[in-house]
Amino acid sequence: MSRSLRRCSVLLLALGILWPEAARSYDVVEVRDGGTITGQVTFSGEIPKLEPLTVPKDADFCGPTVPSEALVVSPKSKGVKNTVVYLEEIAKGKDFRSVRPILDNAKCLMAPHVLGMVKGTDLAIKNSDPLLHNMHAVVDGKAMVFNLALPIQGQTIARRVRKTGMITVTCDSHTHMRAHLLVLDHPYFAITDENGAFALADVPPGKYKLVVWHESWKLLGYDKDKRPLYDQPIVQTREIEVPAKGTVRVNFELK
Repeated sequence: MSRSLRRCSVLLLALGILWPEAARSYDVVEVRDGGTITGQVTFSGEIPKLEPLTVPKDADFCGPTVPSEALVVSPKSKGVKNTVVYLEEIAKGKDFRSVRPILDNAKCLMAPHVLGMVKGTDLAIKNSDPLLHNMHAVVDGKAMVFNLALPIQGQTIARRVRKTGMITVTCDSHTHMRAHLLVLDHPYFAITDENGAFALADVPPGKYKLVVWHESWKLLGYDKDKRPLYDQPIVQTREIEVPAKGTVRVNFELK
């Protein structure tokens, strides 16, 4: 490589133009002695009863209200669904090539309500309703990720997500609709199931910080567009050590 070309490459790297290959912060390696992190997120105390959300538009199709998904707790196990669990930092590990994640607009709700993906992969945004949905995504409450109109039932648009962070997706046409999308530069994350259970597999042995994120269910009011406003998300962390070819169990409690 010539001196001038090397200088040009260094400049482009500094500006982030060579993303994702040159600026990538996570390396894919073969994990032969990986361990597993398992656990459960449960709710402590009396489970709050959330009021349904009023549908401000197209109530003839959507219905006058839809159930709030801000807090979904199993009455039997007290497990909390839709909680994000992830490793805060990891430099190398398993590959993340997988099926393209899908965010669907179905029956005037976004499904799934919470999902995760790796930066640099494509997100499929789908409209299963015979209504116009306009998807507006913002990362960390600041930068816009996409703003898409889907007027046709069955329509799907793919967008490559190039920013890490917590993305909030809302619908400009139906302000009660909301979803949360965690984007990381590695694949070590999980969304808890209906019993609050989670598992992270093929984790290289070592010490890590495990993070739990849950949107708040405490309703503060509504904005000028009648969009519900909630308190700050709940975040908990735990220092853990993953043994080679072993399992570490970590439980969290929300209240």
